[in-house]
Amino acid sequence: MNQKSWAIIFAVFIAGIMIFSTFAGFVMRGGGPVETAANEAWNPSDFGVSGRLINWDFESLGDALGMYPENLAFAYWIDMTASEDLTEAAASVLPPAVGLTLRYQVNLYPSPIDRVSWGLYGDEVAEFHWTKPAEVGAHGLAVLYRGYQIIPLGTTDLYSVMGMPVLFGSEPSVKTVLDVIAGEAPTTEKFVLPYDEIDALQISFGKDAAANPNLAPPLGGEYTESYLGISPVDGGYMLTAKYLSLHGASERRVGNVAESGGLSIRSDGDIVTVSGAVEPENLAETLGAFIAP
Repeated sequence: MNQKSWAIIFAVFIAGIMIFSTFAGFVMRGGGPVETAANEAWNPSDFGVSGRLINWDFESLGDALGMYPENLAFAYWIDMTASEDLTEAAASVLPPAVGLTLRYQVNLYPSPIDRVSWGLYGDEVAEFHWTKPAEVGAHGLAVLYRGYQIIPLGTTDLYSVMGMPVLFGSEPSVKTVLDVIAGEAPTTEKFVLPYDEIDALQISFGKDAAANPNLAPPLGGEYTESYLGISPVDGGYMLTAKYLSLHGASERRVGNVAESGGLSIRSDGDIVTVSGAVEPENLAETLGAFIAP
């Protein structure tokens, strides 16, 4: 998506959250998180919302992909508890997600957001936020859809659906995702690389990315699909980048970036894999280079 488009989407999110910050005292009853024992599993019912609640595994991008619709072009997932430096680098390079970029400026929920996923499908985007459940009020304001309560955030066009994870976005994007979660619409089958990965930051472009006009350069590249994963290890970071059917200028740039960073590169059939250690001071630059080779 071009910079103007990202800026418009982010401005809408910012405006919505600014209004929501004054609205939150009315929506969130009690002002504090639900108390649970350290070894007790969180329960979606702790949100106190009637109707259906999202209850979905959210340990990786592979889990998140099962909730996005079939025309998903691009998605990422991050565990923000893994590394502050990695979170900062992701926020500086990736398309802006409310849960990632505004994690300190605005108290979206009574408890911190631990994990975030962001996805682009067609002209719509949606986010998932993993946070400790706290009771939600103002149920009468909700839009009922497939048994879920779509809760508006103030007077904006932003909505949330409670659960684990919480779904966040515009009403059309939220409804599209709920169709998938409810089993009434197909999920994406356009990704093959990320499902077995366990990195703290996971980014993937799918087979629909090339056809999506909102993914203008520098995002994307000359390949059928890509996966980029980074995790903290031994004071630095371990990077794994995979490209399906890599070719053209992107193939040359991937080779050059790998060589300059001292990373290994190998081919196995149609998949090219780059891996190796990245120093903390090079994290954001390397992340940007492999997202858009």
